[in-house]
Amino acid sequence: MSWRILLPASALLLLSGCATETVATKPPAPTAPTTTASPTPPPAAPAPKSGATSPSGALRPEMPAAEEQRLLESTWQSIGDVTRAVGELEGRPMKPPQQEALRTAKNFLDQARSALDQRDYQRAANLASKARALTDDLTSATR
Repeated sequence: MSWRILLPASALLLLSGCATETVATKPPAPTAPTTTASPTPPPAAPAPKSGATSPSGALRPEMPAAEEQRLLESTWQSIGDVTRAVGELEGRPMKPPQQEALRTAKNFLDQARSALDQRDYQRAANLASKARALTDDLTSATR
């Protein structure tokens, strides 16, 4: 037989459904449990070590108390500096992209304060640093 005969014949078989047969089975429906007792709650998790996790459950590196205090103080200083810069920038005329950058800086400040409330000092410092970078750029661009 030549390919000229085989090709149309196989196509015809395939289209008619004779060449392959697919059987689809539906999985059985899940049944409801017959017991009416309420499940017991999981045991309470042990209290995390100081600085080990935030209330949201994110892991944080251990930090010596002195380093934690230094980071806390420097972060509050940065937040204060950036807050003053934001106040000065709000009185300046700005283009829409600059206004968006200012809103972003304010958002970073809010997040930094929230991170401090959660005792996540490293995250707070990073957010305050980002806010500072934005306000520094805006200050130089709007002079």
